[in-house]
Amino acid sequence: MRKSYEEFKARSVKVVIVSPADREQIEKFFDVQGPFPFEIHGDPELNIYREFGNHRFTTLKSLMYVGAGILSGKAKLSDIVPKEEKKRELFFSAVKNQDVNVQGSSWLFSREGEVLWNHLDDSPKDHARVKEILKQIDDNR
Repeated sequence: MRKSYEEFKARSVKVVIVSPADREQIEKFFDVQGPFPFEIHGDPELNIYREFGNHRFTTLKSLMYVGAGILSGKAKLSDIVPKEEKKRELFFSAVKNQDVNVQGSSWLFSREGEVLWNHLDDSPKDHARVKEILKQIDDNR
C-alpha cells in the first residue's frame, strides 16, 4: 500500500486503514516501519470488523493454515517470523496483544458513504490487490 500512495492520491482517494490493534501497538508499528502515508485507526474490540462482516479464523484454524503451508513447502517459518530483531519483536507483540486471526477486507465508499465495492478476505493470503482496488476506483467514477 505504501508504494501505491501516489496512485491513490492522483485519484483523490482517501485511504483509511483499520487495524485490530490498539493505539500502543500502532505506535510500535510506526516506530519499526517508519511513517505511513495513510491514516491508521485501531479497533481492538473488533467492532468495525464485526459490523462489516469480516471473517475470523479460530486459533486452531490459523495454526493449521500456517502448518499446512510449512509442511507443503509453500511457506517457511522464516517467511512468517521476521529476521530483523525490531520487526520480530513487533510480530510477537502483535500476536500477543491483538486478534491476529481476524481477516481483513477492502471497501470502496462514495463520498456519501454508499458502498461501491468490497472484498472480504477468506484467508491470510486472500487480500484485494492494489491493482484491483485501483481498477474498482476507476470503474466507479
